[in-house]
Amino acid sequence: MEKKITAETDEAASRIGEQIIVQTYTGSQATMRFQADAARMAAQGYFPVFQSWAPGQWRSGAFIAALLLCFLIVGIPALIYMLIVAPDGVLTVTYGFRVDEKT
Repeated sequence: MEKKITAETDEAASRIGEQIIVQTYTGSQATMRFQADAARMAAQGYFPVFQSWAPGQWRSGAFIAALLLCFLIVGIPALIYMLIVAPDGVLTVTYGFRVDEKT
């Protein structure tokens, strides 16, 4: 009996790298792609363990460029656009491997 427990432990230790998968979804369709991937991953034994949503934001260099272009009048529409429209966010999902205990 003790030998069996050790063999199972060694097998589990060799698969530690395979037990966690991190996927990153970007864009406006991130949640739809996540739902499709979650169903596909569940068939393989991976289930979502953690989710993190980071809203999109413009880089500071883009704001500085728009402000500098305001002197040429061209930057005013660009600055208004940047204030109204936010870039796409990022959804990061961590999948963990779960062994089906029914079999």
